[in-house]
Amino acid sequence: MKPHVILYTKENGREELSVERWVEFKTLAATFHRTDGPALEYIDGDKAWWIDDVRFSVRGYSELIQEVKDMPLVLRLVDPRWWVREFKECV
Repeated sequence: MKPHVILYTKENGREELSVERWVEFKTLAATFHRTDGPALEYIDGDKAWWIDDVRFSVRGYSELIQEVKDMPLVLRLVDPRWWVREFKECV
């Protein structure tokens, strides 16, 4: 089974899906989410950035992540967005 797409969801983390499983998956409820890269990576090279099921352009994603990185830790800890409170910078 050759993977068609690699996706990241809040519920299941990283998954590699075949074409058939991807078609089936799209009908299920899941929250696309990844803060350290694209949440959807198609084997043909296409990528999509999602945070809490909201799609971002590459630029919008980069600006949002930079905004979080620039926040003082005390503000991150009280931010209403759960992923900001748990944000860890990639090394």
